[in-house]
Amino acid sequence: MKLIGIPQWQAKHFADGSAPDEVTVRRWLRNGKLPGRKVGGTWYIDEAEWLADGDELVRRVLDKAS
Repeated sequence: MKLIGIPQWQAKHFADGSAPDEVTVRRWLRNGKLPGRKVGGTWYIDEAEWLADGDELVRRVLDKAS
């Protein structure tokens, strides 16, 4: 599992101006539409799980690459 903060996830995976708003991302995380967890008061995205999109083999490869 590779956890990444919302601002880092937005910068890494979206072009300038195309990233979803942070409030929207937190809502997706709370509703389970985006894999992640809250640590303390901060939300983190499980980047490997998100990139794998349900594919177990891809998730395992990404977890080993981290």
